[in-house]
Amino acid sequence: MQLNLYGLIVFHHVATTGSVTRAAEALSISQPAVTAHVRNMAAELGVTLLAPRGRGILLTEAGERLAAHASRMFALEQDIVRDMSAFRDGTVGRLRIAATSLPANFLLPEPIAAFKRDFPEVSVIMETRNANDAMEALYQYEADIAVIGGRGEAREELTQLVLLEDELWFVASRAHALAGQTVSLGELFKEPFIMREEGSSARERLLALCRIHGAAIPETAIQVSGVHESLHAVEAGLGISFVSSLEARRAILRGELARIQVAGGAELLNPIVLYTRAGEKLPPAAQQFVDVMLRQMNSVSN
Repeated sequence: MQLNLYGLIVFHHVATTGSVTRAAEALSISQPAVTAHVRNMAAELGVTLLAPRGRGILLTEAGERLAAHASRMFALEQDIVRDMSAFRDGTVGRLRIAATSLPANFLLPEPIAAFKRDFPEVSVIMETRNANDAMEALYQYEADIAVIGGRGEAREELTQLVLLEDELWFVASRAHALAGQTVSLGELFKEPFIMREEGSSARERLLALCRIHGAAIPETAIQVSGVHESLHAVEAGLGISFVSSLEARRAILRGELARIQVAGGAELLNPIVLYTRAGEKLPPAAQQFVDVMLRQMNSVSN
């Protein structure tokens, strides 16, 4: 036997109001419709639910038992409505971010903190991946958004929004012979470099720069995975690194690292890009986060 759940809700209103008329008013349906639902419910269960009492109604023992069940069912219905409404508004749920190390460490923490202040009941999960893996996580629905330092390979199934254009700097230890100097790319690339792992945006941008200028790929002093590992290796004097200004700025201000300028003053930019799935609306919590992030970035730039 399968119960008519709407009929159970109708019976709940009859039981709580004590009146077919008031139940009909609460549900915005006709009195005959209320009577029919209650009659059908009694027939389905094979019991008598109501007994006449003057001009009102009286719940039978079966009616009282069903009313207790119906009350719990109505409370659950209201919980479902409230939860789905909160989810639709983006105030509950989860936010999954796949990000490369640059935005994960130097761009996203402040927007996430602002988002959590406004939406404390949303759980936030951020995974740091290389650019290719971050886009694949988004494509495979393992993430709601991807934020990548460096424009990755274009994919038809993903859309891109450039959040900001970050400068790229060559940095070395303060004791390096080229620290603080302005040199040509050819001279710079004769020095050993701290290389990032395969698939990282920083590595791809450095190799692209070599190709564009017809320069030989510099010798690899050490290959590392991650922003902090790269900066620590530079500080230790292992070689030069090609990094985001967001990554290196604080270390340079503290006097731990030094910039090396490129002759000709060529501006080297590294876009930080928001990726979403093409043709799909963002999950509500993800949309709320993107709105918070864009507002915060606009306020900083202004």
